[in-house]
Amino acid sequence: MKRKTKSAIVIIAIVAAMGGIFGYIKFNNQIDKPTPEREKATAEYVEITFEDTTVPDEKEQVPYPNNLEEYKMRNIIHNMSHQKVKTNDDNKMGNTQITQAKVDRLLEIAKLNIKNYDNGDVYIKILERWSVDDFSNAVEDHNEIWEMQDGEVGKAIRLLTSEEEQAHIKFYFTKPLKPENSAQ
Repeated sequence: MKRKTKSAIVIIAIVAAMGGIFGYIKFNNQIDKPTPEREKATAEYVEITFEDTTVPDEKEQVPYPNNLEEYKMRNIIHNMSHQKVKTNDDNKMGNTQITQAKVDRLLEIAKLNIKNYDNGDVYIKILERWSVDDFSNAVEDHNEIWEMQDGEVGKAIRLLTSEEEQAHIKFYFTKPLKPENSAQ
């Protein structure tokens, strides 16, 4: 019995020592890695310009099929509403630019699928307002769709100002041009 106890103690001691060595190595590796502040301090300044990639409505090809699934319709409307609303946590998951062509196409699809969608009347109501450039109820529109998606965070609290909306569009829907001195 003594022999088994001694063997168990030796095994536990070896495992503990190996764990300590492993922890020590990991800790030292973490210390050697640069922190984000160090990375920022050593980063080189590169000016980035933006190219307007917003698509004029008359040229836009909207690829949504007639049999668009309801959850996709709901996601697109939700993602488009982010262009118009401020949420309580500012972590807007998903962004789709609002264009007349998209709104018109989604409205057409919602009307085609009114009998197939559980909430087709809601989509039509929202999209009909949006099709005439009426976003005055965008907060309520966002939150109605958000609740259908069992939203827990990110409830809309107000409309964006025009400046905030333009910043949103620039951030999400324009792409940076490569600096002239960068490699292709």
